[in-house]
Amino acid sequence: MLVRMKSPVSSRPSSLQSSHQHTDVSPSAMPPRSRQSFSETLMEEDIDNAEAIIKKLNLDLCDDHNSFSSLFVGDDRKDAEMFLEAVSSLQDAMHYYVKQSSTSEILIRAQRLMLTAAKRLEKEFYTILSANRKVLYKEPIPGRSSPWVSPPTSSSTSGFTEDDRVPGNFISDSEVALADLKNIADTMIGSGYGKECVRIYKIIRKSIIDETLYYLGVENLNASQIQKMEWDILEPKIKNWLYVVNVAVKTLFHGERILSDYVFSSSESIGESCFTEISKDAAVNLFNFPEFVVKSKKNLSPEKIFRALDLYEAVSKLWPETESIFSYGSLSPVRYQAVSAQVKLGEAVRIMLYQFEAAIQKDSSTSASGDSSLKILIT
Repeated sequence: MLVRMKSPVSSRPSSLQSSHQHTDVSPSAMPPRSRQSFSETLMEEDIDNAEAIIKKLNLDLCDDHNSFSSLFVGDDRKDAEMFLEAVSSLQDAMHYYVKQSSTSEILIRAQRLMLTAAKRLEKEFYTILSANRKVLYKEPIPGRSSPWVSPPTSSSTSGFTEDDRVPGNFISDSEVALADLKNIADTMIGSGYGKECVRIYKIIRKSIIDETLYYLGVENLNASQIQKMEWDILEPKIKNWLYVVNVAVKTLFHGERILSDYVFSSSESIGESCFTEISKDAAVNLFNFPEFVVKSKKNLSPEKIFRALDLYEAVSKLWPETESIFSYGSLSPVRYQAVSAQVKLGEAVRIMLYQFEAAIQKDSSTSASGDSSLKILIT
């Protein structure tokens, strides 16, 4: 709309005294430099707001380590939500200023704030993981209370009972804890601090796998140690392995794969790296055992064929799950070892069957020869 303004009467000539036509000064009509200044103003406001929240909840303010209070506790989650939103806004502002100038003072200020925020999130991630060490599996590990809670599909936290609480820990809801881990991981990865939460995740989750397998009686035995064992010592270990391998594949490794895929769903490569790091060595060691058993010739005698068949059947039945759980390229050593165990066990069973058949034929031949000698003596 055009607005015509009359100049005021004055005895002195002035450019402001002339009449001008003024157009609507909307943001789209502003010159490029003005639009940039407007954007910078918004970005500075975002940084100011983020700074107020991050400094208020600065981890360094907790002088006493034991006084640390997680933002992700209880029903009131306003501080946690505000903190994550502040970090997200700060990240957007940093992206803007990086495009403008990588050395600007305001960018340096934003980077310092991000470092402060990342320290807090790293501590929160560690705290939630540590407090929920037992909350993982769809089916409980025998002798341990370890319920698996499926990753939440919404932000709803209603419908939980006291049974969902982790004894002795402040995290009261397993589904919320999983969602918190994912949100923190997403934020840290997006802010360039993914390595910090990945390091924590690998240390804690790997220790859980190792501790669980140790609790179930899995030993790190090499081929030489197994070959030197007497059968009365080895056979109980075989029986235990037959039980453990089902629990490990169907519950332990399966649960860890689901967890890592969910927490690091924003980056498949990070999820793969985490699951590989925490599971590969333990899984390879697990599938080494049956192959080591049949490497010893003394374990290939016909009377031991039924144990070899049990081992072969166990590895074969678990192959579909093994192939699916350890499908990443970086986990090919696990798949290779499972296949190798099947092949070696199959070969061992064939050898034992051949020996068994030969023993029967020998007994039959000896029996027939004895009958003939008896007939000659009688005659």
